[in-house]
Amino acid sequence: MERHNRRSIRKRRAEKRKQKIRKLFFAAVLVPSILLAVFAIIFFQKRQNEKLLRLEDTKKQETLKQEQLEKGKQEVEELYQSYLAEREEAVPAAVEEIQSFSDWFFKTYPEKAKKEMLELASDGKLTKESVYHAAGESMHVAYDRYKGYLNDVETAKQYGIYERDGKKEEQAEVTIAGDLCFAEDGFVLDHYDEVNDLAQCISPKLLEITNASDIFYVNHEYAISDRGAPLAGKYYTFRAHPKRMELLKEMGTDLVALSNNHVYDYGEDAFQDTMKLLKQADIPYVGGGANLEEAKRPVYFIVNGIKIGFVGASNAEKIRYTPQAGEDSSGILLAYDTTAYNQVISDAAKQCDYLIAYIHWGTEDTNDFNDVQQQMGREFLNSGADIVVGGHPHVLQGMEYVDGKPIVYSLGDFWFNGETKYTGLLKLQIDIDGLREMSFVPALQTGYTTQYLDAEEEQMELFGFLENLSPNVEIDQTGVIREK
Repeated sequence: MERHNRRSIRKRRAEKRKQKIRKLFFAAVLVPSILLAVFAIIFFQKRQNEKLLRLEDTKKQETLKQEQLEKGKQEVEELYQSYLAEREEAVPAAVEEIQSFSDWFFKTYPEKAKKEMLELASDGKLTKESVYHAAGESMHVAYDRYKGYLNDVETAKQYGIYERDGKKEEQAEVTIAGDLCFAEDGFVLDHYDEVNDLAQCISPKLLEITNASDIFYVNHEYAISDRGAPLAGKYYTFRAHPKRMELLKEMGTDLVALSNNHVYDYGEDAFQDTMKLLKQADIPYVGGGANLEEAKRPVYFIVNGIKIGFVGASNAEKIRYTPQAGEDSSGILLAYDTTAYNQVISDAAKQCDYLIAYIHWGTEDTNDFNDVQQQMGREFLNSGADIVVGGHPHVLQGMEYVDGKPIVYSLGDFWFNGETKYTGLLKLQIDIDGLREMSFVPALQTGYTTQYLDAEEEQMELFGFLENLSPNVEIDQTGVIREK
C-alpha cells in the first residue's frame, strides 16, 4: 500500500513537471508567436492605412493637377479668343477649335514650359508676353504651328514664312540697307569686275555685319536677267546678269524689296526672271509679284520665336514707267493712292509681332523729307506698321519718332554708283515687346565702293549730320538712336 502511494505521488509529480514544461513551452514559443502575429497584423494595418493615405493624397494631387490643367486650358482659351479677335478673323472660331487649340498647346510644348504656364495661369498672370517667355514662341508663332503652317520648310514658304536661328537669346536682329544697284553698263559692277573681290567693294566690316545679322534686308533696285530691252523713253535703266545673284548671297541677303522704280526697267520677261532667280536663291521679296495678290503679300521671318513681318510699296515715279501689278499681270504695289497699302499693312500687322513697312518715295538727291512723306509715314504707322523705312532719294534723309514709333525717311544709296555720299546700315534689335534698340552703322559710298567709317571723328560727323536732319532724334557715339 505504501509502495502504491509512493508511485502515485511520483506520478503526480511527473505530471506536474510535464504541465510546467508545457506552460514553459507556451510561454517561450507560443506567446511570442502570438505577439509576433499581433504585431504583424498591426504593422500590416498601418501599411494599409499609409497606402490608403498615399492613394488619397495621390488622388488629391491628381485632382489638383487636373484642376490646374483645366484652369490653364481655360486661360489659354481666353487668350486664344482674344488673339483671334485681334486678328479680326472673318469667321469667329468655334468652341471646338478653341478647345482643340488649348489641348494642342499643352501637349506640344516641353514639360518645363507647361509647368511654368500652369503656374502663371493659376495666378491669373498668363499673358501673350508670359506665354512667349515660357514657351519660347509668341502667340502668332503658336497659331501658325497649330494650323500646320510650319510643318516643314516648303509648307511654311507657301504662307510666306521663313524660320531662322537667332544669334541672341529672346531677340532678333534685322539689318536694313538702302538702294542696291547692279548695272552691267557702268556703275559698281565695272569696279567689281576689275578687282573681282566683294570685300574690296564693300568694307569687310560691313559684310561681317550683313552676314551676321539674323535678317539682312535691302532694296533690289535693278532687274536681274539676260532678257528684255530697256523701257522706251526711260533715261536710266538697270539690269544685271543672272550670275550676279552670287553677290547678293555673298552679302548675306535674306530679303529684298522689289517695290521701286527700276526693277521693271527691262520689261515683263526680265522682271519675271528677277523673281524666278530670287526664288531659286531662296531669297524672298516683297512689293512686287506676278500679280497683285503676290505684290501685296507680306513675308514673315520667325527668329527666336518672334514673328517679324515685311511689306513694301512705291510711289516714287513722276512719270510712271513701272506698272502696278494687276489681277493677272505682273508689276509692283503702288502707293500713290495709299488705300491699298494701308490695308496691306493693317492685315499683316495682325499676323506678326513686329511689322516693318518699306516705301519707295521722296524727292531724289535731297536730304530733306517733305510733307507728303510725313503724312504718308504717319498713315502707315496708324495702319499698324511698327517702323516705316524709306528709300529712293539716293541720299540719307532724317528720322523722326511719332508716338514712340520711328520713321526712317531714306537710307540713301548703299552701293549704287561712284558718287561720294553718306550711307550706312540700320540695325534693329527686336524682342517680344517691340523695338529694343535702333542703331546706325556709319559708312561712306565713294569711288564705286562703300566703306565703313571707323574713325570716331568721321562717325560723329555723320551722326551729327543725321541728327540735324531729324526733328526729335539723338544719336550717341555708338550709333544708338533714341527719341528726344
